Amino acid sequence: MKKNVFLSVLIVVLFFSCKKEDTKSPIEAQTFEINSTGSTVWKYFSLADNDTVNVTDPANSNEWDLAFQRYRVKTNGGLSGNGSGSAANSYKKGQTGFDALIAVPDTTTFTLDASVDIAVQQGYATYIVNPVLYTWFTLEFAAQGTQIVPSDDIYIVKTSSGKYAKVWFKSYYNATNQSGHLTIQYKYQPDGSKNLE
Repeated sequence: MKKNVFLSVLIVVLFFSCKKEDTKSPIEAQTFEINSTGSTVWKYFSLADNDTVNVTDPANSNEWDLAFQRYRVKTNGGLSGNGSGSAANSYKKGQTGFDALIAVPDTTTFTLDASVDIAVQQGYATYIVNPVLYTWFTLEFAAQGTQIVPSDDIYIVKTSSGKYAKVWFKSYYNATNQSGHLTIQYKYQPDGSKNLE
């Protein structure tokens, strides 16, 4: 009898211990402002490190996930690098959309970096960027000049190592209204799953 009671208690303890371990903590949203004011220099960013990184050979490095040059954005994949980087637009918008995107849908189609013709002052120039992430903004013409306005779309980014993050491009201007200061909010999933909560 005592043996059966002990066995029952042990099973209950093991059951609840396993349940507790299966419960994952939600991933925290991070916000970062990237100084991408240089028109010829790329700033490389690691989602896992929540910081910019110095990269000497971007095409052959897995240390970066996103790169920024003014309003242009790369992922570490396709023509930009040898990583698994790519991107997709969730078409969800703003904070509501950011909160609502709780997992990478199985039907998501990711786009690799490619050559894109981009308007410049003298006409057009070809840049290697992620075509999906080039839609993060629109141009608005105002009395004070052309303004870059975020589309408010929430993007799904596959990192150089094939993990996932959701990214929201929130602003192109810093607190003193200087351009080229890109603020992003994101959630990076370090465990390799498609969960983005």
